[in-house]
Amino acid sequence: MLACGTVKLFGLDEKLDLETGLRRSKLTHHYLGDIQAESRFECLAFAGNGGVSSFVGLEYLNGKIGDRRGGFILQHVGSVKSGQSISTLNVITGSGTGDFEGIRGHGRTTWSSGGNEGSQVLLEYSFD
Repeated sequence: MLACGTVKLFGLDEKLDLETGLRRSKLTHHYLGDIQAESRFECLAFAGNGGVSSFVGLEYLNGKIGDRRGGFILQHVGSVKSGQSISTLNVITGSGTGDFEGIRGHGRTTWSSGGNEGSQVLLEYSFD
């Protein structure tokens, strides 16, 4: 099955470690479209000298897709270059609760700093 939509940022709390250059962020998102959910996302990022930032994170979504309700965790691995963010997504095995028990999947998000439309998300998923 395939779900797509947008992700809007609700809140952001960032802390930069000046010694290591690592930035820890806590974000709150609202998913719209095929996925109707709110989420808590924590990520760790590093911006190198070449203008490219790399990040990893875990995001807990709580909401619904179609008639299913519950929660699950997405793993993000991505980068930001020239204002464009791309991340690959993987559903963490065993993280599904409620109707999402047994969910598996992968996808991607894309975001451009040039607009206020939020991220675009695409998630391909199935159930055990």
